[in-house]
Amino acid sequence: AADAASGVIPYDWREQWYALTYADHVPDPSESAEVVPASVFGRPLVLWRGADGGPVRCADDVCPHRSAALSEGRLRDGNVECYYHGWQFSGDEGGRCVSIPQLEEGVPPPRSACLRMRECRTVEGVVWAWMGDGDPDRDPPAQGDGLEDIDPATGRHPEYVVNDFQIDLPYDHSFLVENLLDPAHIPISHDGTPGGGKRENAQAYEMTVDPESVGPGGFRGRYRTAAQRDAGGPFVDVVFEAPGTIRQKGRPRGDDSDFRFGAALHCMPLSLGRSRLLFRAYFTGLPPLLKFLISAKPKFLQNLNSCKILEQDAGLITTQEDHFARTGRRVKDDYTLLSTSDVFVGAYRRWLDGVGHGMPWFQGLATARSPSDVAGVDVGGRPPNPALDPANHRAGGVRETRYHRHVRNCPATRRALARVRSGRRVATVLAVASASFGLLSAAPGAPAPGRAAARFAAALLPASALAAAGLGRLERRFYVSFERTRDQLRGESGLDK
Repeated sequence: AADAASGVIPYDWREQWYALTYADHVPDPSESAEVVPASVFGRPLVLWRGADGGPVRCADDVCPHRSAALSEGRLRDGNVECYYHGWQFSGDEGGRCVSIPQLEEGVPPPRSACLRMRECRTVEGVVWAWMGDGDPDRDPPAQGDGLEDIDPATGRHPEYVVNDFQIDLPYDHSFLVENLLDPAHIPISHDGTPGGGKRENAQAYEMTVDPESVGPGGFRGRYRTAAQRDAGGPFVDVVFEAPGTIRQKGRPRGDDSDFRFGAALHCMPLSLGRSRLLFRAYFTGLPPLLKFLISAKPKFLQNLNSCKILEQDAGLITTQEDHFARTGRRVKDDYTLLSTSDVFVGAYRRWLDGVGHGMPWFQGLATARSPSDVAGVDVGGRPPNPALDPANHRAGGVRETRYHRHVRNCPATRRALARVRSGRRVATVLAVASASFGLLSAAPGAPAPGRAAARFAAALLPASALAAAGLGRLERRFYVSFERTRDQLRGESGLDK
């Protein structure tokens, strides 16, 4: 519990479980030789499996030979191999070095050549790592609600419709938590976006936080819209769980309905000014037709739409972060928090005030700390917003695209991109071949079979050309981030109609 006089909450960022990725994002060694990089507060980690279906292993991402990153290496015989000199390490043997090519035959590797392993467990299909030096004093947190039945290899559940999504974002995890504790922005920022909202639905909220729940583990609250309150509708229960998970559960149609939903939103601190979101939403009790339609939508299209939703906020959130880094002002000086929309935001920033003494850096409501040993804390000459310099601002989608933030890390989206590329190439070849064959077969003096072939080629050409163009546009969606352009606004009226 918090110290009533000082507001200080006992906390140590190391003594926490951190959600690193989904289990199905760490491949079996028979399918891929890749290892998976991760990070917590700038401390690099590396993940891998030593056997198909085996447990995910986690170690500090540094080779004990000469400190190169193991995440630049590969798997060989189920062991992590450093690509610098080929040293191999076994996760099944506590990170012990099992092979050094440069040793004389029969000479064992030095005992000091051992990885710093991290306790790593998979719960409900999520990979968790303990950052403390000792053994964990508790198990990784869980959503409950029957999600333990999720297949960690596929992310599927026998009862629920589950949507898992992962993306890396160009701002601090505290701003990501704040964003996801804020339902009021959804109808505005995501107006007209599938999975978002509609601007005409923006309204006041009834929000409460249980003061007795505030402590090292986070806090609890609930909310509903003013319209739901006036109709006697139910609340959505919200839990903020340290170090950065937001859990929601609700029955929007009342306790008598079978329909219910939940969400587990893991906001992880990759490094200074960079975070990772593991977004999980699940539903049950849906009408059969609606469940079929949701399940039938290709996973990669769901993921690309989720990218768009997060990208719609990125240009706004990065400017918030830059403002405080540039001015050095306190959040409470420049935020105007409303009791009808910002209760959770205020509660979270005050929680950071209480636990910030035990974090590498933080931005609370009244206090903040930046790490003195990390370069680039002050934004200095960075572009002040994406509109002024979209090519160089970190939210502009030029230096780092949707591909870097999501596609390359997500197996489902990555496989879909490979299929789209192959389809576009085939369609392009067909279009070129149809045009060439049609011209040759239609030449003067061509025999009757040649003229028939020319007619077939002429019919095939438009279809293959359209397919190539359509797949090309779809392929672009895997790379190009959402951007609010000035040109779009110039085509709209700034006056109410």
